Amino acid sequence: MATTESFAQTLAAKQPRLLAAFKHIIAQNHLAHAYLFAGMEGAGQPELAHWIAQRLFCLHINDGEPDGTCEECVRIANGSHPDIVTVAPEGQRIHVDQVRYLKAEFSKSAVEGNRKLFIINDAEKMTASAANSLLKFIEEPSGNVTALLLTTNKQLMLPTIISRTQVIEFPPLNAQALQQTFEQAGIAPNQAQMLRGLTNSVTQALLADDWLPQAAQALWRWFDQAVKGDPRSFVAVQVNLVGLAKDADHQLVMLDLIAALFQDLLQLHFEVATTALTFGQYQKELAGLTAEVSDEQLIAATELALTAKRQLASNISFQNVLEGLTLKLWPIFQTNA
Repeated sequence: MATTESFAQTLAAKQPRLLAAFKHIIAQNHLAHAYLFAGMEGAGQPELAHWIAQRLFCLHINDGEPDGTCEECVRIANGSHPDIVTVAPEGQRIHVDQVRYLKAEFSKSAVEGNRKLFIINDAEKMTASAANSLLKFIEEPSGNVTALLLTTNKQLMLPTIISRTQVIEFPPLNAQALQQTFEQAGIAPNQAQMLRGLTNSVTQALLADDWLPQAAQALWRWFDQAVKGDPRSFVAVQVNLVGLAKDADHQLVMLDLIAALFQDLLQLHFEVATTALTFGQYQKELAGLTAEVSDEQLIAATELALTAKRQLASNISFQNVLEGLTLKLWPIFQTNA
């Protein structure tokens, strides 16, 4: 069972500024009706959502903090409070029938008090029709209701949802501290360096650790060939990369790694925070490439890499996404072929 103390302790370590900000917002009775909590896995979005829930419903607030022991706090920690409605994906998506359930709950009065709270986990996994059906509530909230939408992938959210919520960005955790945390969990330094660019969660990092070295090596070979316009990079998609990312989770990580590679290029090219590179083991090779390309080439390539994940979410197959990306990269880097 999660407790208020663990929520507060976790937030104090991960996102102290956001915790302090929401203490003030709630104390001043300025809580908005809809927020989008956006940040990478493990950055603290669920902990803040549940801390807010306990802060709003706790029977014994002490110095702006819920006590964690009253009946309300315990039920919230257990996920059994009737006035807190939580929705999570069924499979890979949040479907329209789940949002219909939410909308029905929006129209109902609170069961025990005068407030209701809605928490939508992995909100980027709402189907387009499901997300659109939420717009009416977000645009015209009724009663004492607050919705918290949690996402680890804001770029997959509908722009209409983003524009109608207060977006709270959860900054990545301190790179050095995260590196140390991963290494203490038994993850090798090179793997920890890559993983900290993908997740702030030790649990997620441990799940990816065994698979990551092989994936990173195959990805680097593909990348090195693709930026040289080498036709073998197109073949490598099917022969190497697709076989290493057979399920949706690994495919998303692979696309995150590709985006991280190009972001490393940008950081080296513009000499920004080179100590935080995801692919630090290839820094020499990446630095050599950045010396040969223009700002425009790098920005165009990075934009392509960042849009690949959106294409996968649009039901384009993983192989087609990577093959299309490979073909589009060749002309960008053709001057270096």
